[in-house]
Amino acid sequence: MYANVVVLTYGPPDIPTYSYKVPENLEKEVKVGQLVLVPFGKRTPMGVVVSLSKKEIKDIGEIRNIEGILIQQPMLLPYQIELLKWMAFYYRAPMVNCLEVMLPTKVLNAKRLMTNAKTISQSISRSSQVSSQTLVLTSSINRLPETLAKYPHAKNYAVYHNELKPWQRFNTWQKILSGNVDYIFGSRSAIFCPCRNLKEIIIYDEHDQGYHEERSPYYNAFSVAEKIQGLTGARIKIVDSSPRITTYFTHKVSPLARSHIVKAKIVNMLDERKVDNKTAISQILEDYIRLGYKRSKKILLFLNKKTESGHVYCRNCKYSEFAATAPEVCPNCRSFEIWFNSVNVNSLANLVRKIVPQAKVTIIAEGYKLLFEPEPQSRRPTTNNQLPTIDIATASVFYKLLLHKYDLVAHIQTDSLANITDYTSAEKLFAQISSLKKITRGLLLLQTYNPQDPTIISASLGNYQKFFQDQLAERRALSYPPFSLLVKLTLRGKKEESIEQKSQKLYDLLSSQLPNYPTTQLPIILGPYKPQFTGKTAKYNIILKLPVKNYSLLQREMARSSISPQLSQVPGVWQVEVETESII
Repeated sequence: MYANVVVLTYGPPDIPTYSYKVPENLEKEVKVGQLVLVPFGKRTPMGVVVSLSKKEIKDIGEIRNIEGILIQQPMLLPYQIELLKWMAFYYRAPMVNCLEVMLPTKVLNAKRLMTNAKTISQSISRSSQVSSQTLVLTSSINRLPETLAKYPHAKNYAVYHNELKPWQRFNTWQKILSGNVDYIFGSRSAIFCPCRNLKEIIIYDEHDQGYHEERSPYYNAFSVAEKIQGLTGARIKIVDSSPRITTYFTHKVSPLARSHIVKAKIVNMLDERKVDNKTAISQILEDYIRLGYKRSKKILLFLNKKTESGHVYCRNCKYSEFAATAPEVCPNCRSFEIWFNSVNVNSLANLVRKIVPQAKVTIIAEGYKLLFEPEPQSRRPTTNNQLPTIDIATASVFYKLLLHKYDLVAHIQTDSLANITDYTSAEKLFAQISSLKKITRGLLLLQTYNPQDPTIISASLGNYQKFFQDQLAERRALSYPPFSLLVKLTLRGKKEESIEQKSQKLYDLLSSQLPNYPTTQLPIILGPYKPQFTGKTAKYNIILKLPVKNYSLLQREMARSSISPQLSQVPGVWQVEVETESII
């Protein structure tokens, strides 16, 4: 008997599995999905059996034996083996990478696994009854406590996420595999838990980027859930106030109604420039800050931007945009009458202290330190009452363990997302404003240079249907999802000229093969181009738009299959991202 094994070690990315002979004494024990030890060069790494065959393998040289079975009970269920193979193909990723994101054993010691193997097998074999299982996903680990509180009836549950210690993850995995768990709560990685009787997958805040893996295989947990639905028959339920356009297009999603109406006011920052207010805080916001502080109201100033980018404004033609660096002249009229304002949480905090010097300012932002010196305590009025707090936050505020409600929330630069040239910028902005509403119990101010922007208007009114229809029309005209499947090819390197040349060479190769496609399946190729924000490393992208009749997983799979011959010619140094949510 022979076994095909995905070996959990570094190897050529184009070799998905390795063949091993099953010794006679193990033939009745080896099963698909088992964790085994195999010889690999001079090492003996772990691997997972993905298929067995009695047919003799010829013409590949000497076939070495499997050295041992680590755990008798398979670590992966049959549907997970199929999922593993699908991920490797669909995301054009090394199978070992796909296996590593699925399993909880990456850093575990093989000897300790073997020591605990007997206990583990016994606990699973005692499970004659397998409970109906519900998998509940959250976009962040910090959202798990509040999500658990929504399921008081879930008495027999497990919590699974990547922040658990390795042995905690492994033991939780085995507990779920035993079938004695009714509910599984977790973040993105919990989608791979081995559910023997999965009936429902519930996904909260499906729009959140936390569901997208930023390393190979670059999977999206929602797409993986769709595949699991097809393999197991489990239902998918989405709980989201601002679902992605593609999700709303293909699934029955009802955007959540707000428990209370939040008043949102749009502030035109062009009017501020006309009266020579060059700061990031409008006069109306300044007045609200003073009044709110006086009345001990809780205030949040939200800033969603990178510190190195800023806002360009031309006094001559009134041109306005966000840019990574300050231009020498106006990009629109070439005038020198421009100014560049780069505001960050620290400069904003300093500005707030000029407005209300005695206020306590708190920064909620990952990796930031306050760069101004707080006013000495001796200068503050002596009182036993706690000073009002003004919070200044980036998107980190949405992932705090405890979400506070604010009387006043101000989005300082609403255009920072709207002006990014990406096809998902509008839906990210709508979701961002919706998230701000969730933590607002009073007034939400949206400062913008484009008060007529349809996304900002729809989001301020909470009108998702209007936003969805507007976006659908734009995407249909430009052949973006849900009217195409996007595949992004990215090449990075130190020498920009070399990277550009290699990118152009690949683009020419892909373009030369377009006549091989039927007219209805003809891809659109964009690029090669240098993205808007590249950082210090040279980077070029090529985008493939593959037409689909609808955005069902089946249609996406067919589109992905149609491009297989071309993707097979893409050199391994290129990053391939199927279903990319960003073209920059």
